[in-house]
Amino acid sequence: MYQCPHCGKSAITVLRKTLLGPGVPVACRSCGNPVKITYPDWLKAALPGAAVMIGALFLDSEVLVYGVSLIGLGLMIGLHLLWVPLVKA
Repeated sequence: MYQCPHCGKSAITVLRKTLLGPGVPVACRSCGNPVKITYPDWLKAALPGAAVMIGALFLDSEVLVYGVSLIGLGLMIGLHLLWVPLVKA
């Protein structure tokens, strides 16, 4: 669970945070106030994984392309969960 910037209690689950984008605020599960993520933070977390996935397109083996792309996807999700804070909407 991730802390709400309004009340400091649990706001959203890991799955909800994984699917959360910068355009749509969601309600905190504890206090009901809207929380969101900012576009610059979301972009900083997404770019390294996207770069790995783009780099995978230049590999010769299809197995390597899929494997490296999955690593890039995991990197995108992991950085999103670790680096992108919830902010007041």
